[in-house]
Amino acid sequence: MSESFWTVLSLRVSRDATEAVTDILQDLTGNGVTVEPPILALGPDEGYVLDLEAPNLVRAYVYGPISDDLRAQIFESLDDGGLASSLVGEPVWAIVRDEDWAETWKAYYDIEKVGRVVVRPLWREYEAQPGDVVISLDPGMAFGTGQHPTTRMCLQALEQHATSNMQLGLGRVLDLGCGSGILAIAAVALGAERVVAVDTEEQAVKMTVENVGHNAMSDRIDTRVGSIEAAGADGPFDCILANINAAAIASLAAAMAAQLKPGGWLAAGGVIEEREALAREALEEAGLRIEETMASGDWRTFIAYK
Repeated sequence: MSESFWTVLSLRVSRDATEAVTDILQDLTGNGVTVEPPILALGPDEGYVLDLEAPNLVRAYVYGPISDDLRAQIFESLDDGGLASSLVGEPVWAIVRDEDWAETWKAYYDIEKVGRVVVRPLWREYEAQPGDVVISLDPGMAFGTGQHPTTRMCLQALEQHATSNMQLGLGRVLDLGCGSGILAIAAVALGAERVVAVDTEEQAVKMTVENVGHNAMSDRIDTRVGSIEAAGADGPFDCILANINAAAIASLAAAMAAQLKPGGWLAAGGVIEEREALAREALEEAGLRIEETMASGDWRTFIAYK
């Protein structure tokens, strides 16, 4: 039996080039890319702050071995994009075996609470309190655990709209770039009638299907491989959740506007501050009205209406 493992590339990247580098890595590897901002510990029991002078740590994951051609293509693409100078230090390649990952990564995930929404990792126990909306999650290698600011802002937007439209509910929702399925599951838990969840990564779709099952929502969440075209004739939607990145939001703005019902709303997240203008202008050019810009650290989430 062959051994299963992930090849991991770690790069330290200047803050202003982080999103551009992650976009290239995402396109070339087709798997998860994570960004770890640098922190400065303040001392025992004093927490931490972001180190605004230090580079971010970007990790790209490839399932199985990575070819020499792909290794070379990654750095050629960074060079062609004028991003080679944004790298600090040498790249680090590592192998993480499935059995190692399956045990060690769980230590980094705990119960997260965002408003009434409680995200419970499957291996954690939680006693629900009155008013809690508890969803159970195994993120695996997919993006979406409730820890990242962009995910938290989208969860906040969902709860705000669910609360303000209690009689009508959230209606029909498109989760564009569903990752672990956290937003699709939260939408149903907060009252959505039905959700179509799509992602271009097969690993993410697999994790979403599994997590939907863990929450007994298979009859209300339809998960598919693809981008917005995979929504097919299911639109238009009352709500679109697009927690992706500025470049993707810009390229899909017109298509998202077309898939929104008149009066429908969009949460467009995953936008780093340096790329805020790109996403904003594309949404407005698509005819969407931005009524709120949510902010958390360097991250922005636009709430727009049609």
